[in-house]
Amino acid sequence: MNILLLDVDGVLVEDRGYRAGVIATVSHYSRLMGAGDADLDEAALDLFHAHGYTNEWDICPLAIGILIVEALIFAPGLDLRSAPLEGFLTQFKTYSRPNRSVFKYYVDQTDKVPGRPCERASSVLHSALNRTYLTGEARTAVEAVLHELLADPYDFEHATVTQTFQEHVLGSTFFEETYRRPPRFDTPSLLFNEDRAILDEQARLTLKRLAALDHVKVCVYTARPSLPPADAFNWLADQNHRPTGYPPEAELAVQLTGLDDYPLIAMGRMQWLAGKVKQKVESLTKPAPVQALAAIAAALTRHEAESLNAAYALVSRGTLIEPLIELKDRSVEVWVMEDATLGLHAAASAIDLLCQHSIDARLHAIGISSGGPKAEVLASLCDVVLPDVNAAIDHIAKAIAPDSKPCEG
Repeated sequence: MNILLLDVDGVLVEDRGYRAGVIATVSHYSRLMGAGDADLDEAALDLFHAHGYTNEWDICPLAIGILIVEALIFAPGLDLRSAPLEGFLTQFKTYSRPNRSVFKYYVDQTDKVPGRPCERASSVLHSALNRTYLTGEARTAVEAVLHELLADPYDFEHATVTQTFQEHVLGSTFFEETYRRPPRFDTPSLLFNEDRAILDEQARLTLKRLAALDHVKVCVYTARPSLPPADAFNWLADQNHRPTGYPPEAELAVQLTGLDDYPLIAMGRMQWLAGKVKQKVESLTKPAPVQALAAIAAALTRHEAESLNAAYALVSRGTLIEPLIELKDRSVEVWVMEDATLGLHAAASAIDLLCQHSIDARLHAIGISSGGPKAEVLASLCDVVLPDVNAAIDHIAKAIAPDSKPCEG
C-alpha cells in the first residue's frame, strides 16, 4: 500500500500571500521603531523555513525579537520602560535597521537549541540580551516584551503579532468575519491576491489516476489554519455557522490546486483535537508525530475525526485503534513531499511508532526545493530533492506504477 502525504506551502502552492504577510507584519513593527520597512526578502524567508520555522506565527515574533535585541546591542543605554509591545517599540524612535545577514545569524543559532520554535527563539534572544549592558528597569522591560512576543504565538487572543499577521493575510473584512473582532488596519487579503498553484494539470490528473487505480491513497497535510474535521462538522456547507477562529486557509489552498476531493489534516483539525484532549495544539502538530499519523490514517479511510483520535491514542497511550489498526499485516510505503524539515521529522517519528507496533512501514522522503540553503538542509534528510511537486509526482508514479502510461490532459 502506498500512502502519499502532500504539504501545501512551498509544495502545492507558491505561498506568496504568507510571505508577503510576514514582510508586512514585521515591517509594521519595524516602522514603529523608526527603522522603516524590515529588510526581509525571499532568501531570508527561505532561511527561516530551512531551520524549522515553517509557521509564520513563529517567524514573525522571532524576527521582531531580533529587531529589538539588535537595537539594544547598538544602543544599550536607551531609557526603556515597561509597556505593551507597540508602545514599547515607539521608545526606540529611530535606529538603523539590521540587514538580512543579521537574521541569518540568529536563525542559525536556533539550530543549537532544543524545543519548540518559540522556545528556541526565546533562548537565542535571551543569550544575546545577556551580552548587552542594560539598566535593571530596561532589562525588565525588554524581558517582559520578549515574553509577550514568544510565550505562545498560538494563543491568538493574546498574541498581538499573530493577530496582525492574520489580518494582513486574510484581509480586514475576512479577519473580522473569522475572529469576530474589529480590524486594526484597512488591508486587502494577501492570501487571495498573491497565492499561486504550483501543481500543474498534468500532475493533478496523474495523481487522480493513481488514486482511482488504488495505486496510492492521498492526504493533504499542512500547518495552515483550517476548519475543524470535515466529518465532525460540515462547516463548509453552512458558512453562517462557521466556528470563530477557524479561517479556511487550507481549504482555499486545496481548492486552488483542485485537490479538494482528498482528506485534509491541517491546523484547524489539530485545534479541534487539542480542545478535545486538553492539549496545546503545537504539541500535536509538526514536528510531533500526531499530525503525520492522522494524515496517514485519513489517507487510508478519508475519516478525518476518527483518524485524529486514533493518532492521539497511539502517541499518548500506545494504543492501536481504528483506522490505524487496519495497517496491521500490510506493507505500507509512506511518501512525504515537504519543503521543510518539521514535516519530515514528524513523518519519520510516525513511521517509527508504527514499526514499534509491528506494522511494516517505510518512509520515502521527497524534498521540494529548486536549490539554495533549503535544498542543502533537505538533502541530508530526504531520499531525493526535486525542484517541484510536478517532478515529485512523476517520480512517485514511475516508482509505484512503472508500466502505466503518463496521463494526458
